[in-house]
Amino acid sequence: MLTVLKAFLPLLVVVILFIIVGQFGFGKISDIRSEIETAKSDQKILTQKLDILRRIEGNGEQSSNLVVTALPESNPSLLVTSQVRILAGKNGLTVGSLKASSPAAGTTGLSSVNISFNIMGSRSQIETFIKEVGSIAPITIVDRIKITESGPGTSMGGITLKSFWAPFPTKVPAVSQALTDFTPAEQQTLEELRSLTQPIFSQIPASTSSSGKSDPFAP
Repeated sequence: MLTVLKAFLPLLVVVILFIIVGQFGFGKISDIRSEIETAKSDQKILTQKLDILRRIEGNGEQSSNLVVTALPESNPSLLVTSQVRILAGKNGLTVGSLKASSPAAGTTGLSSVNISFNIMGSRSQIETFIKEVGSIAPITIVDRIKITESGPGTSMGGITLKSFWAPFPTKVPAVSQALTDFTPAEQQTLEELRSLTQPIFSQIPASTSSSGKSDPFAP
């Protein structure tokens, strides 16, 4: 009996090792297959993202700038004030008492600020101005308005506008997260933003004149 056991012992050891190694091998094979499927999925998503980025490469930066100008990340009162002056001048109106309120934070993360001012001109000029307020960037709406007659053919308008801003996203989608293309509604929104009157940014060039003092603090 002992001799028989000794004869079968190596075979038993081989069988046990085969079972253990087989289970380990099958587990590894399953893991490798799972990794391959994940890699295929990631490759498909990256290819999709690359196709979208290539498609918007020509106007992606422009679209981004339009969105940022329409809904900036900080208080837009200075931009709106400039837009009001430009729009008033375009319509032959006189603007006075321009002031901005304290910012108000909304519950959805959207903040707002009120810009109030007086405006003087004919009633038709004021009405045209009010209609055109909705076409300026940053996004601005007429919150309150009161028009009174201050003389023959001259009206005075007390107007309060409301403009908005919101913080930019702080996280970008993960590499493995699918990226959806713009929907028709989003494309329409971009077209509407493209039609807004953009603020005018001016930059004063550095002086190149060699005249004057090299040291402004020298006597």
